[in-house]
Amino acid sequence: MKDVLVELVNVHFTYPNGVKALRGISLRVHRGERVAVLGPNGSGKSTLILMMAGLLPPNKGEARVFNADTSTKEFKRQRHRIGLVFQDPDDQLFTQSVVGDVEYGPRNLKLPDDEVKERSNHVLEMMGIAHLKDRPPYRLSFGEKKKAALATALVLKPELLILDEPTANLDLATRRGLIRILKELHDAGTTIIVSTHDAEALPELADRIVVINEGTLLGDGTLSEILQNTSLLESAGLEPPTIVILFTELHRKGLVTHVPLTIEEGLKELSKST
Repeated sequence: MKDVLVELVNVHFTYPNGVKALRGISLRVHRGERVAVLGPNGSGKSTLILMMAGLLPPNKGEARVFNADTSTKEFKRQRHRIGLVFQDPDDQLFTQSVVGDVEYGPRNLKLPDDEVKERSNHVLEMMGIAHLKDRPPYRLSFGEKKKAALATALVLKPELLILDEPTANLDLATRRGLIRILKELHDAGTTIIVSTHDAEALPELADRIVVINEGTLLGDGTLSEILQNTSLLESAGLEPPTIVILFTELHRKGLVTHVPLTIEEGLKELSKST
């Protein structure tokens, strides 16, 4: 069995204002997985991924990452193995230039200057924003800010990458580019966790889906198991991707034999019935 990178055992979390965000969630994420935390706004998914990143300790229960309790010094020594990208890139970009933000993490780890420069140049090129390196973040478009925020995480070469609503408010080209980069990172061995309510993007973002609502775990399964479970999704105030809705109806009428999850799979299925 693959290594367990994240383990949550009956975790609860209540904010100081009394809002109960998590109510007894238990789950594991193994090395090499692509996991999506799916839920409507206010479901607790952002709180859950912050706990997975070790930024929020549970009020009750246990949170372990890289086999270390997230409240311990042992975990803090391993925090650089995690890359975290917030939903709002303005929460992540705070220096006077893109390159300053990208180099902040490696410099904080006291890496040699030549290695910092090498890592920075590589990740800026990979994200397609090398030409923006000296620009102040506030002068970037939203999509450019998203790329810069992701670059600040990737420059640390994380083993575990956690992203909150990565596709939210992106134009089509930026969205496709981001999904391509995440696939390449996963193919190279990075474990990826994303929080989202964008069911349309799930077939390209994850192989496993965890569904939560009102701070409780409603479902945990493979992509096909969850996206074809309409009643489960409806109980969380969600809908499956449009292609799943369409082919579920075609399958019910006996016009196709399989419910695909992507357009490519859908075209193949249609070609069988013609």
